[in-house]
Amino acid sequence: MKKTNVIKKYSEYQEIIKLKNYKRTKNYTIYLRKTNESLTRVGLLVGKKNGNAVARNRIKRQVRMITDSVLTYTEHADIIIAISKDYNPDEFLNNKNELVKLLTILKGEING
Repeated sequence: MKKTNVIKKYSEYQEIIKLKNYKRTKNYTIYLRKTNESLTRVGLLVGKKNGNAVARNRIKRQVRMITDSVLTYTEHADIIIAISKDYNPDEFLNNKNELVKLLTILKGEING
């Protein structure tokens, strides 16, 4: 994920969440906002209930790797991925399958 594809400002997070366009699963809540920009921006939310800083950074690395494999970053959208406290980083394949399934559904919403 390049720096241009990252949502950084708190106010942008709040705008996207306020739209209440989201999909939820056991481990993820994904908020979506369609844009007119030619790129996709992604933001990650990992709360303190997920563990200490080392554990949260591990979770973020895993989720970034999964999103890089699924997204082409040419969709016209802003996406926020909120990771729930039930996320277990040791169950990587289950987490990956769940997120890939959810992101492909959202790609269909964006393009269709």
